[in-house]
Amino acid sequence: MAKPKQPTALSPDEIELLLESIALDHLFIETLQTRHRDSLDFHDVSVWGVKSALQAAFDAGLRAAGGAPKQTVHRVRKVHPGNGSAAALQA
Repeated sequence: MAKPKQPTALSPDEIELLLESIALDHLFIETLQTRHRDSLDFHDVSVWGVKSALQAAFDAGLRAAGGAPKQTVHRVRKVHPGNGSAAALQA
């Protein structure tokens, strides 16, 4: 029987960098540092952006545990009437 793989340990700094990268790439949030101003600390985000960020975090967890996502998830920001243009986000 195969021995279970041990998760790859990331340093706290690497985890912070990963989280900030996901926040920027999927939610367009520039920093996760508290800045003590509502206009800087609270953000309106789309549900598809949240879903995309959660999927990226899940995929990162799989990679850290020695697995890999079973398939690449292509993320597309949906266009709502009167909302301007669509932007495609690649995983």
